[in-house]
Amino acid sequence: MRQPLFAAASALAFLVAGAAPLSSAAAATGPDGVDWAPTPHEITANCAARIAAADAAVKAILAARAARTFATVVLPLENASADLSDATTADTFAAFVATEKPARDAANDCQTKISAWYTATDADPNLEQAVAAASKSGTDASVYDKKLTSLWLTALVRAGAGLPAAKRAEFVKLSNQLDDLETKFGSNLAEDHTTVTLTKAQVAGIPAGLLAGDSKPGPNGSYVVSVNESTGDVLQYATNESGRKAYYLAYDNIAAAKNVPLLEGAIAIRDRLAHLMGYPNWAAYVLADRMAGSPARVESFLNSLDAKILPKAREQIAVLRRLKVAQTHDPKAVLHPWDVGHFDYVLNKTKYAVDADAIRQYFPVQHTIDSVLNIYHTLLGVNFTQVADGSAWAPGVLEYSVTDSKSGKTLGYTYFDLFPRPGKYNHFANFGVLPYRKTADPTRVPVAAIVGNWPKPGTGQPALLSHEDVVTFFHEFGHDMAAILGTAPYETLSSGFREDFVEAPSQMLENFVWQPSILKQISSNWQTGKPLPDATIAKMIAAKYVDYAYSTTRQIMLADIDMAYHTSGPKVDTTAVWLKLSRKASPVSMVVGTHPQATFGHLMGGYDAGYYGYLWSKVYAQDMFSAFLRGGLENPAVGQRYRTAILEPARTYEPDAEVARFLGRPMSPDAFYAEFGIAAPKK
Repeated sequence: MRQPLFAAASALAFLVAGAAPLSSAAAATGPDGVDWAPTPHEITANCAARIAAADAAVKAILAARAARTFATVVLPLENASADLSDATTADTFAAFVATEKPARDAANDCQTKISAWYTATDADPNLEQAVAAASKSGTDASVYDKKLTSLWLTALVRAGAGLPAAKRAEFVKLSNQLDDLETKFGSNLAEDHTTVTLTKAQVAGIPAGLLAGDSKPGPNGSYVVSVNESTGDVLQYATNESGRKAYYLAYDNIAAAKNVPLLEGAIAIRDRLAHLMGYPNWAAYVLADRMAGSPARVESFLNSLDAKILPKAREQIAVLRRLKVAQTHDPKAVLHPWDVGHFDYVLNKTKYAVDADAIRQYFPVQHTIDSVLNIYHTLLGVNFTQVADGSAWAPGVLEYSVTDSKSGKTLGYTYFDLFPRPGKYNHFANFGVLPYRKTADPTRVPVAAIVGNWPKPGTGQPALLSHEDVVTFFHEFGHDMAAILGTAPYETLSSGFREDFVEAPSQMLENFVWQPSILKQISSNWQTGKPLPDATIAKMIAAKYVDYAYSTTRQIMLADIDMAYHTSGPKVDTTAVWLKLSRKASPVSMVVGTHPQATFGHLMGGYDAGYYGYLWSKVYAQDMFSAFLRGGLENPAVGQRYRTAILEPARTYEPDAEVARFLGRPMSPDAFYAEFGIAAPKK
């Protein structure tokens, strides 16, 4: 779904957070005031009523004869958007988490209708003229008012409101078609039920707990394995190459027949939309409103980084290939993509004595959650209390109230929906479902939800996490806290950051889970209760950069592919482009016959022409982390400064200004490049 009204300005862009408006407070059943399990009929009826109310509110703004000011135009426009978002929160979030398909279908239909209304409203030239007049009136008194007015005006212009009538009509029509393609793409992934049957020989090496979670035993020791994020570690543990290959080929062809045409159709529409707006391509249109500014600057950043890191990545892959040669006794053995994870695991286990399965034993789910919450409690000055009678959308979903440690004031609620089920969103993400907004109702507080797909519990043991799972949770909980702790008075300002900075706060926090003192706190062997041994922690840290260059070149490759898709015109063979760039930018290329782009949900969920942002924002993240290294990892003073300088103002100020305020100096890229052992580019 495309972003609403303030699309080009709002930072609800994290994956699908912009699609996270959800249901009516009047039907509330939980302590957060939201009915999280509306029926299909309730979704449809409420959605229609709320759109009608929003439409009436906008028409009233345009019909008013009062002078065009912040109070008569921008504020009521913001309220109309926020009211619609708040009132349909559960109705749209159900598309990602509802347990029944009819509810998910109704929620997807609601998303489509809301998006269509937003698209038409965005492009209304009368609305753009009204906001422009309000902007010129000088009545936006506070810093919040000024920023809000600026973001609205930019968003409306970028939505086509200034186009001639014929082009504007085409822009609206194409935007609605694009919304539909993106919704179908995500729905195809959520509804996918791909499995692969592995023989007894092919499952050799895979822990029984992993197979017990989301797989079914078959005859003669075989297993029917669900192919999704929760079983991805099959590629790490399987000692049988044919088993790894079978799983890999199945994963990289998920929803291919349906989603490849949808992606290519979306690329064609985006190209036309960009030309309607006077840009040469979609990337140029998107980046005109980002920190990066232009495709040329992004490509320069990616090429410079890749040129320095690719040689290191090739060296790392060569090491893994030698391990395969030794294991297979074949001097001509080729390291295939399905081999990388496994021999990376072998390298860690042999050279560095890091056994990923042994480490899992120290990260049972509930202890990990509790200990991570405790760290955030110390760091950010907030308390978490589990809501015993929470009313969520599915069994097993955890709910916590979040309160300020000093004042005791309720700041918001957060949910954890962490295990796979049919039709559920199939990756790992935080949804800022109800952003902060200053209202007269003190019970109206933000709500966020982490939706993931961890391996299910095995027989006789709790669900156990890999260290990578823990890093991901720490990252997403960083997004979660950003969603809860924003204090700007308007949803448009409090709901995130500029799109190519949005990952930085969470990437910064990933660093904590590599610090010995933190690893001690969050680990507890599920049988003995003991934390990770110091020697094991030291080995984990020593092995951190085993494939760091390779994994970074893969991120560069994905960003390159995204840029190529969105700078190459309307007709793009997405498979051919992926193959070409994987051979150029990565030491391990794509497998012919696979279609990894079919599951590249970022490109159909808000990161189109924006995937470079993961690397771009990490430059900021690593510099911000230096403040904690200097001041103390769990120093409340540093944590509070981070909360007040970065999280609370959110979109109110530009990222460079917020980071400078936090660090006491302008951002420096040195820490980012130092991780790779390379010098930062000269200014």
